[in-house]
Amino acid sequence: MRIVIFGVGGFYRERKHKIPAMWEIVAFLDNNPKLQGQKMDGVLILAPGNVSRLSYDKIVLMSASEEAMKDQLLKLGIDRKDIWYWEQLASEICRGEFKLYCGGNYADSCKKKILIVSSHLNYTGGPLAAVYAARVLQERGYAVFVAAPSGDEAFIEEMTEGGIRIVLCPALPYIHSEELAWIELFDAVLVNVFPMIPSACEISRIKPVLWWIHESERKLYENILHRFEGQVGGQQLEKVNIRAVSRVAQNRFNYCFPDRIRELLSYGIPDEKKENSFSYRAEPLVFAIIGMVHQGKAQDVFVRAVTQLPREEKRNLQFLIIGPIGTDAYAGSIKEMASEEPSIKITGLLTRSEIHKAFEKIDVVVCPSLEDSLPIVVTEGMMYGKICIVSEATGTADYIKHGKNGLICKAGDPEDLCEKMRWVIGNRENLQEMGNAARQVYEKYFTMDRFGDRLEKALTETLDGSWRIE
Repeated sequence: MRIVIFGVGGFYRERKHKIPAMWEIVAFLDNNPKLQGQKMDGVLILAPGNVSRLSYDKIVLMSASEEAMKDQLLKLGIDRKDIWYWEQLASEICRGEFKLYCGGNYADSCKKKILIVSSHLNYTGGPLAAVYAARVLQERGYAVFVAAPSGDEAFIEEMTEGGIRIVLCPALPYIHSEELAWIELFDAVLVNVFPMIPSACEISRIKPVLWWIHESERKLYENILHRFEGQVGGQQLEKVNIRAVSRVAQNRFNYCFPDRIRELLSYGIPDEKKENSFSYRAEPLVFAIIGMVHQGKAQDVFVRAVTQLPREEKRNLQFLIIGPIGTDAYAGSIKEMASEEPSIKITGLLTRSEIHKAFEKIDVVVCPSLEDSLPIVVTEGMMYGKICIVSEATGTADYIKHGKNGLICKAGDPEDLCEKMRWVIGNRENLQEMGNAARQVYEKYFTMDRFGDRLEKALTETLDGSWRIE
């Protein structure tokens, strides 16, 4: 393989050791005039305009500015198929690699063999939904494997200890002949989350595919569709049975692929509630926002709402920010804002078992997301019989009757969220009844039995082809 590397900064330097020695780097490209004419690792650095003089197999984008670099090459007349992102190069390097984590016995006699293909495995909604799908299918007699390109060690350990069989396949989401040979062993494949669109398209050529959409963020769709422009689309998806986890996710997908998703497939979660796990306590009343600290999750709205509460009302209140928090500008602003409010505590990432323990102390789950398909943490809150405040921009809002089994606030509006918090504070005598009503929502829609029925029906329709739109 003869490649040209576009970008000689930290992105390349951090990854260059992964490029096989037998692969020839023909040249480097960089837009910095000061670097042009110099050498990197013994190879000449050229201006991008010189690329037409080179003989190569692929040009590999190695920079955080990859989209701009791609557009620049296209304007220079480079064929789209000759441009690779780093992930494509890494996939080519890792093709045919598999690492198995055994989480239970594989039964030869079973209903069907199902492969679930997902993104990086961690304590976020999409991967959790995937392992819950694996669990419910295993309990119903299917042989199931969950495949992903990578995963957090703690997550993999916890899930395999719970009986989930996991295979790390670093070539994903790209599919090569080696991966296809393995996939041939399964009867059907559930492709999880929108960014795995290359897997859905490629696998559907040889196996029935159920593609499960969880995402609704406009920017994510734009980035993914731009990245795979010309490689995936309507025709490639004709053989794919596509379901969305909520109306919010369905609307976003259908905006890009009109009228393609007609049915929902909401997830289910295990029942972890112990008897009387929700108990009224006069104080302190604990509010928690749970999830990765990210602008879309609106932790800033949560913090601003807390700061607007009268000081005397906060004396017997606690506010928790639970979830991984990075080092980006938004995370930094949340840390700074929270440090100025004594009643707010940032806990950081918690494992599943730690989250379940935390729920024993939490009274109110707050989800003010600017856009969120069907946040698992809120479903968990309802499962535990907690008070849930969700924004109107969440899929969960479809299940909430305001003032009866939860509260709905305006997205991006800290004043309105503060008002809903004050309602909770001033109506403690009604919390038990509202928590019980929230629990009823879980029992009606989100138990593993309900989920198993929905998932089996979708898989059966995928296998027999009855889902097809006439």
